[in-house]
Amino acid sequence: MTREENRNAGAGRRRAAGQPDDDSGLNAPDYAAYVDEYYHQDISGRDILPADDRVIPALTALCFRGAEKATERMVGAALDAGLEPRAVIEIFIQSALYSGLPRTEEAIAAANRVFAARGISLPDDPEDTRTVAQMDADGAAVMAKLHGPRQAGGYASPDNTVTFSLYQGAIRHGYGQLWVRPGLDLRQRVIAAIAGFTSAALHDSLRKFAFSALNVGLSKEQVAEAAIQTAPWNGLPIALNGLTVISAAFDEAGV
Repeated sequence: MTREENRNAGAGRRRAAGQPDDDSGLNAPDYAAYVDEYYHQDISGRDILPADDRVIPALTALCFRGAEKATERMVGAALDAGLEPRAVIEIFIQSALYSGLPRTEEAIAAANRVFAARGISLPDDPEDTRTVAQMDADGAAVMAKLHGPRQAGGYASPDNTVTFSLYQGAIRHGYGQLWVRPGLDLRQRVIAAIAGFTSAALHDSLRKFAFSALNVGLSKEQVAEAAIQTAPWNGLPIALNGLTVISAAFDEAGV
C-alpha cells in the first residue's frame, strides 16, 4: 500500500467504528491523517487475531481507561464485527478483575446505551445454584487448565498466608465464578486477561498468563497481538512494556 492508501484504509476503519470525519476530536492540523495511517490502519488493521477477537483488547483497554465516548463507538464496532452482545458485556465483567468495579460499571452502562439504540436486550441467566465446594472445585479445574503445575506459585501459593487470604476468594469467585460464565470461552477470556494486565502494567500476572495462554489455543503471535491491540487506547509505552514482559516469558519458558 502507498501511504495515501494506508490513510484511506485507516479512515475507513475509523468511520466504520463510529467516528466521522467531522468529529471535533479530530479537528487539529493533520491529526486525522496521522491517527488514520498509524493507529487505525497499521495497528488496528493487523489480522493476527480474527476481527471479532481483535476488538476484545480494545474493549478491555477502553474499560480500563474509562473513555465512555470511545467505548460506545467500539461497542458498536464490536457488534458489527460479529461479536455477540453478551460477549461485549462479558469482556467488561472480566475487566473488573483488572480495572475495578467503577470502570466496569461505566463500560456496561455505555454498552447498554448502544444496545438500547439497536433494540438489543439480554435475558437473565438461570440462578447459579452451585455450592461453595462446587465453585472451589470448578475454580481449581480452570486454574489447572490454564496454569498447569505453575498454578500454586507466587501470590497463589497457599503457603503465603498474606496473599492467599485474598487469593483464596479469587479462586472461588474469579476462576470458579467469573471465568466460567457464559458469553466468552476460555480463550477469549485469556485475550481479555492479557489486554487487562497490559493495560494495568501488572507485569507479574502478565508474565504468568502469557505462557498460560498457549494452553488454551493461542499462538505466541496472538498473545503478543492481544497486547499490541491495546496500543491505540493505552498508548505505545504501556503496550511496548507489556510486549517486553511477554517476550521474556516466552524466552524463560523456552517456547
